[in-house]
Amino acid sequence: MRIHDAADVQYLLKKTGRVLSPNQRIVVMLYASSEQRPDGTVMIKASTLAATAGMTPPVLSRTRKELLEAGWLEVTGSVGSVNHYRLNPALFEDRGQAGRHLRAVGS
Repeated sequence: MRIHDAADVQYLLKKTGRVLSPNQRIVVMLYASSEQRPDGTVMIKASTLAATAGMTPPVLSRTRKELLEAGWLEVTGSVGSVNHYRLNPALFEDRGQAGRHLRAVGS
């Protein structure tokens, strides 16, 4: 899932509301709004993502681990000991045609 417009932001806010903690929601929004590879993988360093969100790297790492365990994020590969992540596309299938379009563009 990649944010393209205000409707995507509203969708993610509704989807994550009352389900995720505030830090988890911020990280989901961060991954959805970051530059992505065609499969949805975000290749930006964790320290850069943390700085963008106003978090320390350990807080981002802990929050990302929680999202991974909850199924919101998935590992798409690694280089050495550095994992790469993307939002789990299965969570956004309820977008219907818009979701298919977003996955076709961002996956």
